[in-house]
Amino acid sequence: MDASQGPAPSDDDTLIIRLFDERPKEALARRARVWLLDPDGEHVSRACELKDETTIIGRHPDCTISLPSSTVSRRHAQIRREGGQYFLSDANSTNGTLLNREPVIGEELLHDRDEIGVGIYRLIFRYS
Repeated sequence: MDASQGPAPSDDDTLIIRLFDERPKEALARRARVWLLDPDGEHVSRACELKDETTIIGRHPDCTISLPSSTVSRRHAQIRREGGQYFLSDANSTNGTLLNREPVIGEELLHDRDEIGVGIYRLIFRYS
């Protein structure tokens, strides 16, 4: 068959393998997000995808996740990505950081659906 007749036909298995190979790597990777709950804790008011190696949570407007409240320190907490895992630590905040309603001591490994408490705010870590 010459090139003017188009590509050679292939069987279904070859086609399926080719489709998997052509998908971008970003589509295959798991995504990490933090959902900020509304004050009632019933609805997600904002979602932030964790794209950087370090995500800073705090009151300062330059923080990745800025939470405007006097109960939140300027640089309150951070989430650090290492490989495919995410770790939460308090950044010497005044009021501390909670993970599943327990104080964060040192650095804690995050799991899908963990609840993070920062001042008056509740955030849900999602990893899927």
